[in-house]
Amino acid sequence: MYYQDTKMKSKVIGIADIAMILTCLLWGLGTVAVKNVIGNSPEQFRIFVFNGIRMPIVSLLLFIWVKCKGGSIGLRLKHIPLIIVVSFFGFFLNMVTSLIGLSMSTASNMGIIFTTIPFFILIISFLSGIEKPTVPLVFGIFIGMAGVLMLSYDGSRISYNPGDMLILLSCFFWAIYTVYGKQLLNAYPPLLATAWVFLFASIFQLPLFFIQLSHQTWHTITPINWFNFLYAAIGSYFFAFGLYFYALHKIGPIRAGIYTNLEPVFTLIFAYALLGETITIFKISGFIIILTGIGITKIPLRAKPV
Repeated sequence: MYYQDTKMKSKVIGIADIAMILTCLLWGLGTVAVKNVIGNSPEQFRIFVFNGIRMPIVSLLLFIWVKCKGGSIGLRLKHIPLIIVVSFFGFFLNMVTSLIGLSMSTASNMGIIFTTIPFFILIISFLSGIEKPTVPLVFGIFIGMAGVLMLSYDGSRISYNPGDMLILLSCFFWAIYTVYGKQLLNAYPPLLATAWVFLFASIFQLPLFFIQLSHQTWHTITPINWFNFLYAAIGSYFFAFGLYFYALHKIGPIRAGIYTNLEPVFTLIFAYALLGETITIFKISGFIIILTGIGITKIPLRAKPV
């Protein structure tokens, strides 16, 4: 937490800071867990069977949590169009592209590519007129995109990876959720807004769920797959979102945003330790370049809009 004294200002690691660090750890481990659950073949969880079960469970848990805390879980009719748009573009499409992308890529690549979300938030803010682009912001975005390209570099050339491109697209959709979902957060408590978004996203996903359900081979799912499924639902979603919104309320979005840069670090560590993924110098370089781009966008220059 942030403590201020009349004589001096000092920043002390408090409960909210620890909550953000733990959130990033849960999210990083969650990426690895999801990769294990969906695997590299249809003999484990089918992508949309997995998510079609996970999303309603998390939504139900969030509704129960809000109700147990004495809050209302009602949704006002005037907000239904907004929540439909946010749920479809910002969350349903995000989940579809990220899960398919992860099945074609690696957990470590996903963790690194997720660091591009701040860039897409800036781009959508520019397009919607919320914020005007400045030289540092534009320059930082181009630097960050160069970091993404570094992930596909094998030492001699840049190879096209459709999985990475889908993950990158999912970051764009998540940025839509972040920017326009703020209107929901102004009208509802964060956990309740998230519960409704999850519920609507689950409804949008039903056709894909039923299409794959008939092809799901349940007997080939291992106990480890089931364990990771439960963690992906309860650990990386329910508990992680609870900790995130607690920290966001206590320390604010700017400081919380700084902590989210820890998520790809944890993802890389867990992907290496649990999945045996190779962490190359090019991946590390791409990660550093992306973070450098983020740092450039935060330079407090008095730059004129470009």
